[in-house]
Amino acid sequence: MASILGLPNEVLDLIFDYLVTEELAYNLSAKRNDRMRCSRSVAIVLRQVCRKWADWFYVNHLYDALIFGGKTAYRKSGLITHLTERPVSLIRPRCTFLYILHMKPPSKFYELRRKPTQDKPGHRSNSSWEILESLVEQFPHSLTEIELIFMDFVSLPNRTIGAMGRIQDLRVLRVGLHFTCGNFFTRVANDCGPPESRPDTQCLQSLILAAPNLKRLDLSNLHPTVISSSIGSGLCGHQLPAITRLDIGLDWECSLDGFQSIAVAFKHSLKVLTLYGSCRDRGRRVKPILEVLRETLEGLSMSTDGPLHQLTNPNFPKLRVVAIDWVSTSIPDLLAREIFKYAPIEVFAIKSGHAGCEPKPPPNADMFANMPKLRRLVFFDCDRYDYERLPKKFYRSACEAHGIEWMRLGPYQDISDMMKL
Repeated sequence: MASILGLPNEVLDLIFDYLVTEELAYNLSAKRNDRMRCSRSVAIVLRQVCRKWADWFYVNHLYDALIFGGKTAYRKSGLITHLTERPVSLIRPRCTFLYILHMKPPSKFYELRRKPTQDKPGHRSNSSWEILESLVEQFPHSLTEIELIFMDFVSLPNRTIGAMGRIQDLRVLRVGLHFTCGNFFTRVANDCGPPESRPDTQCLQSLILAAPNLKRLDLSNLHPTVISSSIGSGLCGHQLPAITRLDIGLDWECSLDGFQSIAVAFKHSLKVLTLYGSCRDRGRRVKPILEVLRETLEGLSMSTDGPLHQLTNPNFPKLRVVAIDWVSTSIPDLLAREIFKYAPIEVFAIKSGHAGCEPKPPPNADMFANMPKLRRLVFFDCDRYDYERLPKKFYRSACEAHGIEWMRLGPYQDISDMMKL
C-alpha cells in the first residue's frame, strides 16, 4: 500500500465508523438519528480527500440514511431529480434507512391534497407521499428500514403502499404517531373517534402485507387506542411475513388489545418482544401478551421490571435473553423471581447507569444462584466513561464465582445484538 488512499474498502469502513463514534463520544444524549446525521456530515468531509473517496462515500454513505419532515419533503425533489438524471452507467448510491416524520393524513384519509410551497409561491410541491414513493422507486434494492411518524392518523394512499411493496428486502418497519406530552391522549382517543372509524388499522395491515420479508415491527410510538382489537383476524387468510421482533409502548393507560391481536397473529414467528415505557399497573395489561408468546419467546427487553409482576406461569421454555433498563427493587431480588429459575436464560443485561447505582448486596447473597445456565452478564448503553472503569466489585465477584463472562455494549446496541451473543 503506497498511501492511505489505497486502503481497502473494509478498512475504510472501519475508519469511517470510528470517526462517527468519536464525533458523538461526548454527546451522552445522542440518539440513533443523531448518529445517522453525523454519519452524513463525516461522509461529506471525507469525500473531499480525493476522487476515489468522493465516489466511494457517495455510493455507500452519503445517502445511507434520509431523515426529513413531512412539511419539508418537497426539498427532496432536487435529490430525486439528480438521481433520475444520473446516467444509468454509473453506480447508484445506496440508501438503507428512510425516516419521515410529521406526515399529515390526506384529506378524508386517502385523498392526496397538494399545497403550495412557502419558498416558491405559485408552484405546487410534491406531497410527502409522492416524495416517499419516488425515493422508494430510487432505492428498491438497498432499503431495509423505513420509519413513518404520522400526525393524528396512520394513513397512506394505496398507491404509496403499492410502491413500498416493491422494496425487495424491507426488514424493519416503524410506524408511530407524533404527540406532545399532555394533550396527545385526549386528541387521539377522544377527538378522533374509536379505532373502527379510523384508517390506522387498515393502513397498518396493508403495510405489513406489502413487506413479505419483514422481520421487525416497531409500534412503540403508536398509541394502542388507534388499533382495532380485530387487526389480527384481519391478517388471517393472507401470506404473512415471518416477523420475529415486535416493539410496543406501555406508557399509555389504556387497553393493549390491538397489540395483543398482533401478537396472536404472529405467535409462531415472534421470538423477541421489546416493551418500552413504565408499567403503572404492575404488568396487568401486558400480561395477556406475555402469555400468548410464553412458549415461543426467546428474547425479552423491558424498560422496567413491571411486566414481570403479574405472571402466573413463569415457565418460558425458550427464553434465553432478558434485558432491563431499570429495576424497581434490587437486582438480587429481581433474579430471585421464578421466571429466572425456570427459563433457560443465558444472557442477562442491565442498563449501565442503573447497574452503577445498585447498592452492594448482603455478604452471603448469591446473585446468580437461580440461573444455572447464565453465560453472560451484559452492561448495555455504556458511554466512553463506562468503558474507562470496571463494574462494581460484587458484579465481578459473582461472575467469577459462577464462571460467567461480563461484557459491555454501547449506546446503539440493543437486544438484537444480545441475541447474537
